Amino acid sequence: MANEIDFLELYRQLRVSPDCDLQTFKQAYRRRVSTLHPDRKLHGYSDSRSAQRLQQLNVQYDAAIEFQRIHGRLPGAPAPARAASAPAGFNPPPRSPSSALPRARRRSNVRWLIPIALAAIVILFWGVSSVAPPSNVSGENAAGDNDASSAEAPAAPMLSLGMSPENVRAIEGNPVAIRDDLWEYGPSWVRFDHGTVVDWYSSPLHSLKTARMRPSSARN
Repeated sequence: MANEIDFLELYRQLRVSPDCDLQTFKQAYRRRVSTLHPDRKLHGYSDSRSAQRLQQLNVQYDAAIEFQRIHGRLPGAPAPARAASAPAGFNPPPRSPSSALPRARRRSNVRWLIPIALAAIVILFWGVSSVAPPSNVSGENAAGDNDASSAEAPAAPMLSLGMSPENVRAIEGNPVAIRDDLWEYGPSWVRFDHGTVVDWYSSPLHSLKTARMRPSSARN
């Protein structure tokens, strides 16, 4: 029946919009009825056209009120946002049994879980400690591993008498300056004679890779 009613004509007569509230719609309807009612005509005169328009207005108004009762809005008004959030026939999922437990019961379960968890930790710690090797054995193994690693590590090459310039360059790197047979490494230096090392001086400010400041033959 609502499809046969011209609600736009109804809103035009009442001078309201479809999205107006229900109270405003009813007040506009009463004002319009008062202008079309035969009792308001002068000398009680009314024509058949006014009576027909009033009858049509009542039919349109009743249809609009029925539509509003079913859908919660007037015909042509936008649907409420809450109606779009939940489609028709939608049922929320059932709550899990755990969420339905009273709060006091859940607190009681937590109290029982704490001692059980502590007991499990103690049992686990006791099992690990019972299978762990003695501390002295682990220390001996660690010391043996350190000795093996230190024995396997090769000793760093050191500067010695009789080395060639290639050996010195591999150990000390390129010199800062070369003056005849004297290679200078800052305040330190290395002296050659016929292509072999015969003397050196290792300054504390720039030490050479040697255990001595001067070779023993040079001091003698």
